[in-house]
Amino acid sequence: MRKLIEQKHSLYITTAILSVFIFFSCKYETRDLLPKPVASFTATPIAGQTNKYLLTSTSQNGFRYDWDKGAGTYVTGKAIDTVYFPDAGTYTVRLFLFGHSGTDSAKQNITVAADDPAALTPFKLLTGNNTRKWKLAPEPGALWIGPDASTTWWQNGVADLTTRACLFNDEYTFTKAGSTMTFDSKGDFYVDEKGGNPWPAGMPAVGCYANSAIPVAFQAWANNAVFTFEVINNNKLKVNGTGAHLGLYKAGTPPDAALPAPAGSVTYDIVSITATRLVLKLDYGWGAWKFVYVAI
Repeated sequence: MRKLIEQKHSLYITTAILSVFIFFSCKYETRDLLPKPVASFTATPIAGQTNKYLLTSTSQNGFRYDWDKGAGTYVTGKAIDTVYFPDAGTYTVRLFLFGHSGTDSAKQNITVAADDPAALTPFKLLTGNNTRKWKLAPEPGALWIGPDASTTWWQNGVADLTTRACLFNDEYTFTKAGSTMTFDSKGDFYVDEKGGNPWPAGMPAVGCYANSAIPVAFQAWANNAVFTFEVINNNKLKVNGTGAHLGLYKAGTPPDAALPAPAGSVTYDIVSITATRLVLKLDYGWGAWKFVYVAI
């Protein structure tokens, strides 16, 4: 009997201790008693500020706000924040909310109708911020050479649009991804001259030819290829790869005014650029080539 009483007493004590533990555990885990966080926010265009939006959290029961402003990464911020998109497109903005009783998230898409003109760079204009195709402008003066802006030694005329048709049909496609320039010669090539003779030596007579008629040593100028390019300091365009060029194949990076063979790169001055027109120059000091392109 005594042994049975001791067992009951022991069970009572154990039960009492467990009850006290549960009581105090419940008492101090107050976060279980708080409401769950609910994430939500508004995105409102800011008057007078191009492509800028006010992000306002309308969440409940949160204390920390992590924003993903369309870049795919979260940054801790405030309940009220801003976001700016320089380029047209649709962007997904997300809010990750932390509360004492858990977490929640919300997202919404923001559609930007147009690029911010103040954020347009030569690289964006050249590529259309994706891909853009260019060719020599079909107009007099698209090819120009002279000692200064006021004096012309030579420029193409209307008749040259026909006699040099195999040059004016060349297309240059600039692509943002990978910074590539795709050259499409349309299967033909214009042999130019220097001092009245075909240039370089070994070329056939001045005029238009099928690419297959161009000597092997010079076919890097004629054949279709994919090159890379760089926009340097927003005022220079460098095309990379053996045979890469714009305008005349023979005109190289100063001081190489008449290349004897395809070079590994050519660097041009960007005189001006818009979404529809591009003017490049090669300035040798004693004179300069100017090339005018239009987007197609």
